[in-house]
Amino acid sequence: MKDINQVLLNPIRSRILQFVASHETATAGEIASLMTDVPRTTLYRHLKILTESHVITVVDETRVRGSVERTYALNIKAISDINTTENALQNAFGFLMKIYGDFAEYFSNPDVNPGADKIFLSNSGLLLSDEEFDEFLFQLSELLKKHINNAPDGKRKQRSISFISSPSNDERKGKNK
Repeated sequence: MKDINQVLLNPIRSRILQFVASHETATAGEIASLMTDVPRTTLYRHLKILTESHVITVVDETRVRGSVERTYALNIKAISDINTTENALQNAFGFLMKIYGDFAEYFSNPDVNPGADKIFLSNSGLLLSDEEFDEFLFQLSELLKKHINNAPDGKRKQRSISFISSPSNDERKGKNK
């Protein structure tokens, strides 16, 4: 099995996982109908990697015109096993290195235009109770759901937006009490 961070942080596999998560189950055909910018052979290759890595699982197989159509679902147990306290630092490092690699690749091209490409970095400290933070996360989730399954239309571009919630050093040191 590949390094799990390489599996999860690939942009095509990330889109597949988002689709399956938002629909609970999905066939390759259903995923392909949204991801028209990804060739079918590439889509099947990424589905195979996700299946072999046990991140998704085949929950049904149906015969359709001489071939087998598989229905996929997230493997919640495997994902839970990855998201442990013991793996948290490694997962965060892999996540940050993926973003760094994307930026390094982008800026290696001398013709880039960060303004036109709407590249930005932002870091905000929010003072929120647990209840307020839960509401914030819910609102953020609703905003993402509104756009996550947009179909390509010739004008849309794939954009990578990453979020990290981390403890504040001030909070840990007791400075916000």
